[in-house]
Amino acid sequence: MTLPYGVISDPHYHRWDAFATTNADGLNSRLEIQLDATKEAAKAMKTAGCKHMLVAGDTFHVRGAISPSVLHFVTETYEWIIKELGLEVVMLAGNHDLETNDSVYSANAAASLRSIGVEIVCGKRPHSIKMGDVTVHLISWRNNHAELISDLKTLRSGLDGDNHDVVVHTSINKAIPTMPDVGIDAQELKDIGFRLLLSGHYHNHKEVLPGVVSIGALTHQNWGDVGSLAGFMIVNPDGTFTHHETSAPKFVNLEDDVEDDQIRGNYVRFRAVVESDEEGIKLQNVLKTMGAKGVVCNFIRKASMMEGTASTAETSKIDSLGESVAAYCKIVHDTDGGFDLSKVSREKGHFMIVESGVFREVESSTPLHKVWEDLGSGVLSSITSQA
Repeated sequence: MTLPYGVISDPHYHRWDAFATTNADGLNSRLEIQLDATKEAAKAMKTAGCKHMLVAGDTFHVRGAISPSVLHFVTETYEWIIKELGLEVVMLAGNHDLETNDSVYSANAAASLRSIGVEIVCGKRPHSIKMGDVTVHLISWRNNHAELISDLKTLRSGLDGDNHDVVVHTSINKAIPTMPDVGIDAQELKDIGFRLLLSGHYHNHKEVLPGVVSIGALTHQNWGDVGSLAGFMIVNPDGTFTHHETSAPKFVNLEDDVEDDQIRGNYVRFRAVVESDEEGIKLQNVLKTMGAKGVVCNFIRKASMMEGTASTAETSKIDSLGESVAAYCKIVHDTDGGFDLSKVSREKGHFMIVESGVFREVESSTPLHKVWEDLGSGVLSSITSQA
C-alpha cells in the first residue's frame, strides 16, 4: 500500500539573538519555537498516515559550527519524533549544514543525528525510499547547478515507470518573486521527468510549475522572510499535496494602518511618521500591548521632512556614526529607561546597522551625512524590543 509522506525544509535550528531569551535549562526561546513547529508538523504527518518525515536540507543554521545547546535540544526533538511518534526521519544535507562547499559526510553537522536513528543523505550517491507504488529519491546539496542537473538526469534515466519523486536542495527561479534568476529554471527541472520535484533552499513555498515545488522554510526566521509562505508539506499517494502553516510567529511589515490579526503573536516591524521620540515610544508600547511577540519601529521624524529645520544641541555636534549611535542611545535611555546599551554591537571600530532587514557593516568614523545618503534621509531610529 502506498502511503503519504511528509516534508519539511530549512528549519535552520539556531540559538537566535533577536527577540530571544534563554531559560534555566539553556534553551533559547526562538529555538524552542522552531522545535515546537517541528513537533507540530510531525504530529500532523502521523495523523495523515505518513510513515516518513523528510527534511530537505539546512537543518542547522550556522555553517561549519554547531552549538551544543542547539544540538542537545534538536537531538531530543528528533528522538521523540522517531521513538514516540514512530516516524522514520530522512535528512538531506543542505549548504548550511556543511563545513565544505560540497556534500562531504564528515563535514555535515546533521550527521551527528545518525546516532538516534535519523537517516542521513550526504554525498554523491542518491538515496531512494520505496513507498508502495511510489519511490522517493533524495540528492544532497550540489555546489554546481550543472552537476545537479546531470545527476538528476542520470538518476531518472535508470528508472522505470512514472511514480518517482525526487527531493533536492537548490535554487529554483521564480520561487521567490523578488529574487533574480540565479538558480535553475523550473522547466529544465520539469523536463527531466520526475512526477514531483521538491526543493529546499529558497524560503518560500510555491509550486513554480506543475510538479516543480519550492518547499519553503518550516518557519519565518528573519526580516528577509516577510511575505513568504512557511510551513510543511504532506504528499499524497497520487502525487497531489497539501501545504500547512505552523503556529510559529511570522515576521510582518506594517505601514501606518494595522490590523490586530497581523500583530498578535508575530514579530512586527512598523514604519510611521512621528512628531517626536516620545510619540514613537508610545506607538511601540501600543504594539506590544496589542500582543506583538516582538517589535521593531522605524520612525521618520516629521520635522526631518522639512527643509531648514534647526539642529538640536545633541545633533549639531554629531559628525560620525559612532557619535550618532551614542547620542541616540542617550536619548532613548533617558526617556524609556529600558534600553540595553549592550545590544548595540560595536567591534573593531565598526557598527552593524539594519535597513530593510539587511545587516550592513559601517566604520564608526564614517561621516554621518554619508550614512544618511546611503540609507535615505529622515530615518530617526530603529528600536528593537522583545515581549
